[in-house]
Amino acid sequence: MTPREIAREHANRKRARIHRIRVRVATLTVTLFIAVFAVIYVQMVQGHDPVLAKNTTTSASSAASASTGSASSDDGSSSSDDGSSFDDHSSSSSDQSSSSSSPAPVQTTQS
Repeated sequence: MTPREIAREHANRKRARIHRIRVRVATLTVTLFIAVFAVIYVQMVQGHDPVLAKNTTTSASSAASASTGSASSDDGSSSSDDGSSFDDHSSSSSDQSSSSSSPAPVQTTQS
């Protein structure tokens, strides 16, 4: 065998090895994607949406903190959850504007 034939054979083996590695990586990637997608799909079909589950616990905890944050203190003023405060002795128009400026909490339900 000449050195040229040896080099050609070595290059062919190297190309075949690289091709096998690429095929294995592509197969593993597609298999992993299908497995993860199937798990998420099954959860959604069963009604266990992980995104909605996190939102319901967050809105419940934020609603609890909003109710505790708006409790009135001993000096006659009350504060909302955004840190702003208003005096109870102010006019009714300012009470309406401060209560209408904060958005209502969004509650989602899964259908």
